[in-house]
Amino acid sequence: MQHRNDKTAKSIASFWGKSLKDQDWYSVDTSTGQTEVLIYDVIGWPFVDANAFTRDFNKIQSKEITIGINSPGGDVFDGTAIYNTIENHPAKITTRIDGVAASMASIIALAGDEIQIASNAYYMMHNPWSMSLGDHRDFQKESVLLARITDTLANTYAGKTGIELSKIKSMMDDETWLIGKELVNQGFADKVIGESKTKARFDLSMFDKTPETIKGESVKTPLKTERELEQLLTRDAGFSRSQARAIINSGFKSVITQDANADDIAALTNLIKQLETSNV
Repeated sequence: MQHRNDKTAKSIASFWGKSLKDQDWYSVDTSTGQTEVLIYDVIGWPFVDANAFTRDFNKIQSKEITIGINSPGGDVFDGTAIYNTIENHPAKITTRIDGVAASMASIIALAGDEIQIASNAYYMMHNPWSMSLGDHRDFQKESVLLARITDTLANTYAGKTGIELSKIKSMMDDETWLIGKELVNQGFADKVIGESKTKARFDLSMFDKTPETIKGESVKTPLKTERELEQLLTRDAGFSRSQARAIINSGFKSVITQDANADDIAALTNLIKQLETSNV
């Protein structure tokens, strides 16, 4: 179960290469007489939280709603709740992929009555991931859960597109990226719209097959100094300065002990992944 505290929030933000200071996570605009909702961030707490989104979305009384999407994905359970909230709303809903709809955001995009994609926007589907802590029994349980989630997502893709389930699962295994017209041709979207100026704005380097055209916008500058590493550990992951110095001087094993809590392990896992992809 996710511990919702400052340290966990910073750890999740660090994993996605984001700052918690930028709180333009989603917005609802009715000023023009029509309702436009923008989901422009990571899915799940502390960003596009399903509870907050559902509360706000269900208050909308417009007969037509457009939902713009620019998201790298995120929490599968929050994403499922958001998908169901959109699909169950009585309004005619158009989902519009403005920048990227990756991972769980690709499921949310399918909740619209009409699905649009900008000619230069991307859509990505893959098998769900998780991080786990425990012995072999815990990992076996996690593997079973991931397989069940994979089946659920695959059935959603297949049900919305009419594509055979076996092909959908193969596309998920391969981490499939589609751009603009490709998405319509494959049956995932109804309409291609004009080129969008919206950029990805996310660290997408964690994915294996991120197209170079958007990877270049999102990959952060590699860390080069101990000072930068210390700032990352304290500012982004929430460790104390003494913990940060211990990690720098003695390695990550100085914190990974039997007494380390789940938040510490999650933070270190995220930081190790960042350091590996930054070629430090």
